[in-house]
Order: sequence, then C-alpha cells, then structure tokens
Amino acid sequence: MAVSMSIEREGEFYKGIDGNTLFYRALRCFYIAECHLGQSNWINAIVLYDKCKEHVSEALSSTANNMEVQGELNTLSKQIYSQRCSAHASAFLHSQEEAEELEDMKPAQKNRLLKDCLDEFRLFETADELPTIYTFPPDFQTIPCKPIFFDISLNHIGFPDLSNRVEKEGGALSGLSRWIWGR
Repeated sequence: MAVSMSIEREGEFYKGIDGNTLFYRALRCFYIAECHLGQSNWINAIVLYDKCKEHVSEALSSTANNMEVQGELNTLSKQIYSQRCSAHASAFLHSQEEAEELEDMKPAQKNRLLKDCLDEFRLFETADELPTIYTFPPDFQTIPCKPIFFDISLNHIGFPDLSNRVEKEGGALSGLSRWIWGR
C-alpha cells in the first residue's frame, strides 16, 4: 500500500486518466441536466449545463493528445449549447404562460363569493381585492311556468265516469266514525 502511495501522478498516462475522468463527469452532469429538463425543472437544468460546460473545457485542456475523446467532447459541447438554449427558451415561455394565467385568474377571483373560496388562502393587497361576502339583492332566478299546452288540452280531455266508485253519503255514520267502527 505504501508503494502505491509513493507513485507520483505525473506522466501522459495519468493525464489521460484525469482527462477521461473529467469527460465522464461532464457526461454525467449532462445526463442529469437532461433529466431536469425532462421534468420541466429548467433553472436547475441551465445551471447543470453551465457546470457541464466547465467540465468540458477542463477536459479539453487535459486531453490534448487524445483526438477521439476531443471529438466526443466537441460533440458534447455542441449538444450542451443547444440544450441550454432550449432550456432557457422553455423557462421563458413557461414564465410567460404563468403570468398570463395569473392575469386571467385575477378578475375571476374578484367576483367570487367568500363562501366559495373558504378552502384557499389568498393575500389581498388593496381593499378593492377583498372578496364579496354576499350579493345583494340576490340574482334573479327564472321560475318555470306551467306549459300552455297542458292548459289548452285540459278542455278537450274526456274524463271517465267514477261515480260508481264514490260512496254515497247517507246516514249518520260517515268519515272518521265509519273508520273507527269498521262499517
């Protein structure tokens, strides 16, 4: 163990290993930024793309002799630039969409009744933004009318004769007393 610690990290071999290490750090940082971009976390993606660009520039300076790695680093640098621009544009568009949504929501929230928004917390900057407690006078409500068709047709309907089903009144017992004595 003591022998391996005493080896100095000089020479082309160790510079190549350091260059490859920086290259793989840049790749790892690039793919983590891609994950953030996929989750619409644009600000973190932009920061990671900047960090990835730093790793690429360090790796380019340390791998001057390895043309294969430098070609891959140049390709990665172009991808980083394009993805960073895409993330920056997406962040800008998303902020504009949120601003438009907030502008659209403000007029609708001013007219809402207090009983309709009890489950949400809102801060009011001015007295004009306070919610309405109740609308007075109440809104007019339409009342459905009896259709005219039934009024007209009632004159032309022939009802059946139910006189045989109706009991004739006679005697002293009727109504409640008949029900009590069962007659």
